[in-house]
This record gives sequence, C-alpha cells and structure tokens, in this order.
Amino acid sequence: MRLNWTDSSGGIKTCVLTSDATGVSLDPANGRLLANVTFGENCPSVAVTPPPPVRDPVITNGLDASELPDSSVTGATHTATWSADADSCSYADSSLPAAVAGWPTSGDVCTDAASCAAAHSVPVVLPSAAGNYTFVLSCRRNGSSVIATSRRKVAVAVAPPPPTGCIAPAGLMRLSTAYVEFNYTVSNGRTTDATHFESIFGYSTAEAPLHTFPGTVNLNQRVFMPRNSYVALQFTVPRDLPLQTAGAFRFEETQPQTSPARMSMTISKSCGDFNPVATAPLTSACVLNNAPANGTLAWGYVPGSAVLCQLQPGETYFLNIIHASLNAPLTTYCEGYCGNTVQNQQLGLQPWPAGQ
Repeated sequence: MRLNWTDSSGGIKTCVLTSDATGVSLDPANGRLLANVTFGENCPSVAVTPPPPVRDPVITNGLDASELPDSSVTGATHTATWSADADSCSYADSSLPAAVAGWPTSGDVCTDAASCAAAHSVPVVLPSAAGNYTFVLSCRRNGSSVIATSRRKVAVAVAPPPPTGCIAPAGLMRLSTAYVEFNYTVSNGRTTDATHFESIFGYSTAEAPLHTFPGTVNLNQRVFMPRNSYVALQFTVPRDLPLQTAGAFRFEETQPQTSPARMSMTISKSCGDFNPVATAPLTSACVLNNAPANGTLAWGYVPGSAVLCQLQPGETYFLNIIHASLNAPLTTYCEGYCGNTVQNQQLGLQPWPAGQ
C-alpha cells in the first residue's frame, strides 16, 4: 500500500505501508477498512510530547527544635507548625511510647494540595509516660515514589514533683490571713483566709458560697500585705473545665499604694515560687515580673497558645503575689502596709463555669 502525502515544506512524498491478508479487515460497526501495517521510509510521523514529570513532595516548613525540643518533661505542651507542597501527609511513621494528644498516628492529616500547603499549628501535649518520642511528618504526592519527611526526637523525662512547703526566698513571710477590699469599696473590706484562691477571688458580696477556680468574673480584690510578705493562693483546676476557657489577673489600679506602682505575680506548682524563670512544664507566660499598672498574667486551657499560662484540668497550682520585683524580691515597694488591686478577668468567648 502506498500513501502519498504532503510534508510541512509542501513537497509530495510517498510512504510505503506493508501488511498481509491477515492484517486487513473490515470494521463491522462502520464499514471502514482496518489495517495493521508497518511504516517504511518517507512516512509521516507525529512527535509525541511526554507529560511533564511529577514533582516530588516537599515539606516547606518542617519540625524544628524551637517547637519540639531535644528534651522535655511529662505534661508539657509544645506547638509544632508545618506545611508541605504535597497531596497528603501523615504522622504514621512516628515512634511514640504512648499516645500523644494532638499527634494521631493513623489516617492522613491533610488530603489534598490545598490542605497540605496551609499553615498547620499543632498543640502537642506530652503524656505521663517517659521515653524517647520520635515525631515524624511524612508527605506524599500522587505519581511520585518519593516520601518527604521531617522528624524530631524528644527525650521525655518524668516531671519532678513540686517541693513540699513554700519555697519563697528567706526573709519573706507568707500570709495566712489578709485584709481584702472588694471592688474598691472600703465598706466591703474583710479579713479572710489568704491561702486558698476562692477566699479572695471567689468572693462576691452578691453571691454565696465562694466560687472555686476560676472564681468570680471581672471583679476587683485589693489585697493588703505588710512589707516583705506575700500571698500564695492554692487552687485546683476543675476536671471538667471546658477547652478554650481563659482568664487573666490584671493589676487594675488607679490609686496604687506601692511606690513605684509595681507588683509581681506567678502561677506555679509550688507555694511561694517567685523564681523569674518558670519551672517546666509551666512556661514564661506563667510569670508576671515587676509589672506596672495594667500588667496582666493571662492563663487558659487553650492548648497551643503560647501567650497563656497553660493550666491542666485536675491539676493544683498556686497564685503567688508580691509587691516587689522577682529579680529582687526582698526589695519591697511597700513602705508599711499596702494593697494593690487585682482584677479577675474573663478572656475569650468561652463562659466560665457557673457556681463552682
């Protein structure tokens, strides 16, 4: 069979097609001739452009030491951020001695290019089991055999128990009772227990009984303390405290009684812990050092938020208050007997538990 055809320059060429009787048939559907042939010289050809190669997956923001440190303690909360140029990612290749809240090892954590490329911020709460935890992010792209990975190994030790008794520097006295004025009103002053949170920040003239943590909402308490003394208020976070609950202790003062108008507050696992560096798993967000008026110590049960002192349901803490800098706690700002106002504020949209 000969095929005459015109090439791109306008020339006439003849292509010889070779077949045999078995290679020629009639298509019964449309009556057209079908032939299985071999092309000879001068036959036309069509250049077939192969599809572009599939790009390998890439982790554009991987796990790093600033987010998942080499070592930590049980109960600590860290925040891992990541994003990837991939079609799916998972944590399935992680090696964890115990399940880690926020880090599931089954299923994908993103399932298309858009969700993988998004900025992921993952609160990682270390469990109570010590050991070596290897966190692995594995990402894949459809059509590629390459697996992109990012990993961090964290040695987790059991958090040491808090010391017994109060650990304030020698020379400071913990008050067992204190005179407290409610909402700036002298007529509502009272002498009350100064060792438990609800005695001060759970008090309201309009309600009874006392409210346990997180206490009464947006009310002021002026706590009077002699020079070189402090209060350490013990409280236990309710086991059923809803996620996203947050609040703050604010130095709410229009007529400060210290000079200068400064004070310090900490939330700690130990009574009277005025160390300017928080003890893990608590963070620097649990320390308000030498704050002027309007200074705020914010707390919350909001895993992943670095600006809040993260409190865990069922755990016991102390709110420690002193009229001095934590860098020089024996250098008091109070000349004799001083009371600065602290407001117990609600933050965010999650209501506080009622009637605790």
